[in-house]
Amino acid sequence: MFSVRREAYSNVGRYSMTGPNESWIDKLPSWARARLSGRHMLQKILSNIIWLSADKVLRLGISAVIGIWMARYLGPDQFGLLSYAAAFVALFTPLATLGIDTILVRDLIGEDDADRRISMGTAFAMRIAGSTLGAIGATILIVAIRPGEQVVMILVILSALGMYAIAFDIIDLWFQSQVKAKFAVYAKNGAFIAVSAVRVALLLLHAPLMAFAWATLAELLLGAAALVFMYHRKGLRLTTWQVRIERSVRFLSDSWPLTFTVMGTILYMRLGQVMLGNIMTDREVGEYSVGVRLAEAWYFLPVAISSSVFPSILSARRTDAIQYARRLKILYGSLATIAVLVAIPTSFLSHQIIIVLFGEEYAAAGTVLALYVWGSLPVFLGVASNQYLIAENRTQIMLFRTMLGFAVNIGLNYLLIPLLGTAGAAVAALISYTVATFAFALVPDMRGHLLLMAGSLSPRFLLGEVRKVIRH
Repeated sequence: MFSVRREAYSNVGRYSMTGPNESWIDKLPSWARARLSGRHMLQKILSNIIWLSADKVLRLGISAVIGIWMARYLGPDQFGLLSYAAAFVALFTPLATLGIDTILVRDLIGEDDADRRISMGTAFAMRIAGSTLGAIGATILIVAIRPGEQVVMILVILSALGMYAIAFDIIDLWFQSQVKAKFAVYAKNGAFIAVSAVRVALLLLHAPLMAFAWATLAELLLGAAALVFMYHRKGLRLTTWQVRIERSVRFLSDSWPLTFTVMGTILYMRLGQVMLGNIMTDREVGEYSVGVRLAEAWYFLPVAISSSVFPSILSARRTDAIQYARRLKILYGSLATIAVLVAIPTSFLSHQIIIVLFGEEYAAAGTVLALYVWGSLPVFLGVASNQYLIAENRTQIMLFRTMLGFAVNIGLNYLLIPLLGTAGAAVAALISYTVATFAFALVPDMRGHLLLMAGSLSPRFLLGEVRKVIRH
C-alpha cells in the first residue's frame, strides 16, 4: 500500500502559492485582473493549465494537419501498420514509467534539494532499467506473434527504442512539482516543431513508411535532449543526481498499484488496435486509429486540469474537509461538462468530419468516431477520480477498477470484433471505460464518493460555483 508522506501535504503551499504574479494576467481585461488580484494559488493553477494546454493545443493543430496528410499519403494499410506498431509498443510502456509520476511529484513537492536529487536520480535509473525490459519484451513478443513480417518487426523495434526517452520525463515532473510547466513545454514543443518540419519534408519527397518511424523516434530523443537543456538553464545538473537502492524500494512499494493500474489502462485503451491487427487486417487498424485519434485529441484536458489543481486539492484535504469535497465536485463537474460539449457535436458530425479530413477511403472510421468519442465522459471523470484516490491512499481501488475494465474490454473485443469489426472495438472500449470509472459502486465504503461525483454533474451546482468565482 502506498502511503502519502505528511511533509508532502504540509509543503504543498510553499510551491504552489508563492511567487510573482504571472505576466499573462497583465494582458487580461481589467475586470478579470481585479478578480485574480492577490489570488496567487488560482493564478498559479490557471497559468499551469494554460501552459500545459498550450503545449497540447499546438501539438493538436500541427499533428492534425500532418496526421491527416500522412493518413492520406500512406493509405489505410500502411497507416494501420504504423499505428499497430505504436499501439503494440504502448502495451509495454508501463515498464518504462513504473507508475511513479504522481508519487514522484508528490515527493518532490515536500523534499529539500538533497532529497530531490536522490529521488530524481533513483527514478531515472529505474526508468532506464524498465525501458530496457520493455524494449526486449516487445521485440520478443512481436517476433513470436507475427513471425516473418520483417516490416512490422522493424517498426516495433524503432518504437520500442523511443521508450528510453521516457526516463528523461523525470525533468518534466520536476518542473510540474514547481508549478513551472512552461519550461517543459518549451523543450518538448521545440522538438515537436523541428521534427514536424522533417515530416513535411518526408511527405513532399514521397518518403517510404520506415522514414516516418525514424522521425517519431527522433522526436522523442530530441525532446529528451531539450528537457536536459532546459534543466541546465535553471542552473541544475543531471550529474548531481544520486541513486539509492532504498529509495527505489520505497518507490516500488508505493507505486506497484499505480504501475499495474497504468498497465491495465494502456492495455484496454490500445488493445483494440492490436487485436484488430491480429484478428482482422492492418487496414482495419488504420481506419480504427483515425477515429480514435480524433476522439482522443481532447484527452489532454483532464490531465492538464487535474495535475494543475492537485496541489490545491491536497492542501484542502489537510485543512478543510468541506472545501476538499467542494474542490473535487468542481473538478468532476467541469471535466464532465467539457466531455459532453465535445461529444455531442462530434458524434452527430462524425462521418462528415472523417470524409472531409481523410477521404472516402477512411469512411468506416466515422462510426468509430461517433461511438468512441462518448468515452470522453468516463475517461475525464476517471482521470479526476484518480487524483482523489491518490490523495486518500486508495490506489488499490485504482488497480481494481482498471483490471475490471481491462477484463471487460478483452472479453468484448473477442466477442465484438469478429461480428462488427472496427465498430465492435469502439463499443468494447466505450463499455469498458464506463465500467472502470464507475466501479466505485462495487466498493461499499466508496459509494458516498460516487454520490459526490454524481452531484457534481448538476448544472445548478456548476452555475452556482461560476457565480461565486465571478463575485469573489
